[in-house]
Amino acid sequence: MTDKTRAETRRGFLTRAILVWVGMIAAPLIYGILRYLTVPSDNQGQNPVILAGKLSDIPDFTTGAKLIKFNRKAVFVYKNSQNQVKALSAVCTHLGCIVGYQVQDHDFKCNCHGSVFDLDGKNIGGPAPKPLPPYRVEIKDDNVYLHQD
Repeated sequence: MTDKTRAETRRGFLTRAILVWVGMIAAPLIYGILRYLTVPSDNQGQNPVILAGKLSDIPDFTTGAKLIKFNRKAVFVYKNSQNQVKALSAVCTHLGCIVGYQVQDHDFKCNCHGSVFDLDGKNIGGPAPKPLPPYRVEIKDDNVYLHQD
C-alpha cells in the first residue's frame, strides 16, 4: 500500500468519524426542535376520569385539602362548609406555581407571588388574573371521581 493510498484511507476514516460524531450530536437537537414544533393532541395519554379516593378520605376544609395528580396536573380535593366535595386546580393562574392550602385562613395561597384564592377558587388577592379552574366531581358507591371537562 502506498503512502498516498494510506493517507486517503486515513483521511476518509477521519471524515466519516467526524460525520458520525456530528450526526450523534445533531440528532437529539433536531428531535427536540421537531417535538417543540409539532402540536400534540389534547388528550394524548390522559384519562378523562380518575378516582380521587374514598369519600371518607376527603378532608373537611377545616382540617385540610387533599392534593392529587390528575393528568400531570395538581388538584385539591376537599369538603366545603356544606359538606360537598369540591375539586380545584392547584396551579396558580398567574405564572403556574402550585398553590398551598392554608388551614388557619381556609384559603389557597401562592408562595411565588402572593395570589390568594377562596374555597370556591375565586381570586381574592395578588396578581392572579383568573380564578382556579374547578373540576367536576362525581360520587359513586362511596368513591370520589374527578372529571376533566
